[in-house]
Amino acid sequence: MGVWIVLCVLLNVLLSTSNGFGGDINDWVLWSKHLQTSGYAGLPANYPPVYVHWLWVIGCFASALHISIQPDLLLRLLVNAPDMLAQLGVLWVMARLLRAVSVTDCQWHALIALAACNPAIFMDGPLWGQVDMMFCLPLVIALVVLIEGCNLIAFFSLATLALLTKFQAICVAPVVLPLLWHQRRSRALWLGLLPAAALGALLMLPYILAGSAGSMFSATYLKAASLFPVATFNGFNLWFLLGLNTRPDGIFLLDYALTPQTWQILLTPKWLGIGLCALWDLMLLISSWRRNEPSLHWRNFYLAATGFFLFLPGMHERYLLPAVVIALAAAALDMRRHGVAAVLLSFGAAANMFLVSPPSGFLLPHLVAALLLGLALVVVLQDHLARLPWQRVLSLPGWFWGAAAAVIWLSALCIHVARVMPDRHGWLDVTTMPVAVTQGWGALQVNTSVSGERLSVNKQRYEHGFGTHAPSSIRISIPPGALAFDVQVGMDDESRGHAEFILMVDDDVVWQSGAMDTGDTPRSKLIDVKGKKTLELVVDPLGSNEGDHADWLQPRFRVVEH
Repeated sequence: MGVWIVLCVLLNVLLSTSNGFGGDINDWVLWSKHLQTSGYAGLPANYPPVYVHWLWVIGCFASALHISIQPDLLLRLLVNAPDMLAQLGVLWVMARLLRAVSVTDCQWHALIALAACNPAIFMDGPLWGQVDMMFCLPLVIALVVLIEGCNLIAFFSLATLALLTKFQAICVAPVVLPLLWHQRRSRALWLGLLPAAALGALLMLPYILAGSAGSMFSATYLKAASLFPVATFNGFNLWFLLGLNTRPDGIFLLDYALTPQTWQILLTPKWLGIGLCALWDLMLLISSWRRNEPSLHWRNFYLAATGFFLFLPGMHERYLLPAVVIALAAAALDMRRHGVAAVLLSFGAAANMFLVSPPSGFLLPHLVAALLLGLALVVVLQDHLARLPWQRVLSLPGWFWGAAAAVIWLSALCIHVARVMPDRHGWLDVTTMPVAVTQGWGALQVNTSVSGERLSVNKQRYEHGFGTHAPSSIRISIPPGALAFDVQVGMDDESRGHAEFILMVDDDVVWQSGAMDTGDTPRSKLIDVKGKKTLELVVDPLGSNEGDHADWLQPRFRVVEH
């Protein structure tokens, strides 16, 4: 088990350094900074409390070390930490479940490996910066408790924790209801409502003290479903099959041009999807009601989570992940019945995320190739490997492997902290400094694009930067004690042209980005400005300047702190 824990942590650390994060990383930056400076009052977040509390911890961590919160590798490692711990928690749950069944060593390692190296979990977590594993862990433990009928007093607390981490945990409710009926005579189950209420109040306390509990509940639970009023959002489900990706969920399926009236709304993706999901869930509810069999309940749980993704409108590509985690737990109890489902759901969910919207800098194919190569080498060299003292290594105590995993993660954390926080050095935001500007169209905008919209490059949003239009020149006096200048550059998503970004120090060109088009990944540059006087940010239109909306993102000086 220890080897798989270390491997899982190592892969999380490695994949967190990829360039595969989407726009949500900028939400983590925005929310962490808000929590760091203003607390929970007026927080512009649409996530339930549990993960927001972790972002508050990140804000406190950054304040304690005087680190500027930026969409960098350090933040990516930190935002993924709870998800990595949740994945390790799932490994622990599966190992515990496997004790109760008879499996060979090969089967045991194969199943644990599927959870420790699961492509869907890695796609969702370290690669994209999502946090769906966080609610999957308490959800799966709650299902284990309910099905096994042991420690039932903890069920409602675990369910509350899952729901206050992400509301998608409601996807298993149709099968939970008949199991609650089967366990209705358990006094411990209903006594568990008291600690669940206390836990919910504790998690809501910061919002209550800040007077923002109502707005959080509205944004997170009441309005969240209307954030994406589409049939599907890059999810390979029923609506994607019908060619309705990102199409409105209120169109009449028999005639897209016709505004649905009266009975016709029943044949829109919204209401038809709700109806199909309700029918699917009703069949699963009746199935678990009539036969109180653990294996059947596990099957119905991951089928309920799968139906939630397949039929309901507004689904995203990663919303199949709960079904993957539930199927992994089910396979730990009965590999013969649920093993195939665990494998198919794992690779199906990963393929969905990768094929629909592959992130740039994608490392997982290289990782899979390396693992396959390693497997081939093991087969070829198995006679020689058998002579090595593998059993001694594998029999090392659990605390050793846990310490090794912790050392790997903490080492990565220290490396990333060292990169952004040299001794006695701090960062100065250039957008707060006076500048001299000339540009070809419009006026220089601070923290928005040149047309006044939110800064956005390659579909990633940024909070700080200059929005300009080529040709342009932004001249800045380098502050005393400045050591370096750091910036990211890119064409804003609203741009229709291309341009080149140029950095000049004391009238000498020190860096050129090369031609950049709309949709290109932002390019980063750190230059030495020690002892220099002036910095000039130049955008060359490279010919026509029509629609050349160019952004200087997160511009900052590294300065000596006195």
